[in-house]
Amino acid sequence: MSEQEVIRELTNDGILIVTLNRPDKMNAINVGLRNGILAAVQETRSNDDIRVIVLTGNGRGFCAGADLSSGGPARSGEMVRGRADIVDKRGPADFIEALANADVPLIGAINGAAAGAGFGLALCCDIRIASDQARLGSIFIKRGIGPDYGTSYWLPRLVGLPKAYELLYSGELLSADAAFEIGLVNRIVPHESLMEDTLEYARMIAKGPPLAYSFTRRSLVQSFDNDMRQHLTLEWTQQIELLSTKDAHEGFNAFLEKRETKFSGH
Repeated sequence: MSEQEVIRELTNDGILIVTLNRPDKMNAINVGLRNGILAAVQETRSNDDIRVIVLTGNGRGFCAGADLSSGGPARSGEMVRGRADIVDKRGPADFIEALANADVPLIGAINGAAAGAGFGLALCCDIRIASDQARLGSIFIKRGIGPDYGTSYWLPRLVGLPKAYELLYSGELLSADAAFEIGLVNRIVPHESLMEDTLEYARMIAKGPPLAYSFTRRSLVQSFDNDMRQHLTLEWTQQIELLSTKDAHEGFNAFLEKRETKFSGH
């Protein structure tokens, strides 16, 4: 993979900025780009200085979907086989699962179009902060294919089943305002200040307790798959473990001493 297809930059305050850097292809996903994102997730497991990931795109688009052109001639049948060459037999399952199981919060700074597989990638983020120029949606149905990259998993969890049917059946690209109205994005900011505003939010997260964020993230991801008893057990088991951490002691002591917390991740 080209070293520049995915750019990783770690700030002094613990934010790993991951920039999809194929602007000539609207940051369409290929093997190199996917592996670059995975490398960023894996880096969080070996570098305790990373508290949060911010995922964004270079140029006009966040991610325009899978790069069909890298699979060869775009003729009927061959295009489909070409795309199959981009992924292994399990498709993007391992990739999407790795994002869901990341140890740190994942914030999407949606700078432009997030379409097709790029829409699925945006949905993998815990928080989506959108430029007022962003467009989001699944266009698969217009190509005669179904959703992938986790779209049909995350979308009904975010907007409900009826709205998910509507969006996937229509193939409509939503404006940032329309996406905000149905809960697909958490906030909309002016395009010019997207990264500034996103990093401000990320700094707030980075100051928080890493272990508690990791456990909370895990609980939320699993909440739709566990039955109530399983989930209450998971929740309480995690709580007991967190209560024994230095960060929990710091949190309570800071409250009693009326001072700011300084979490260490231990």
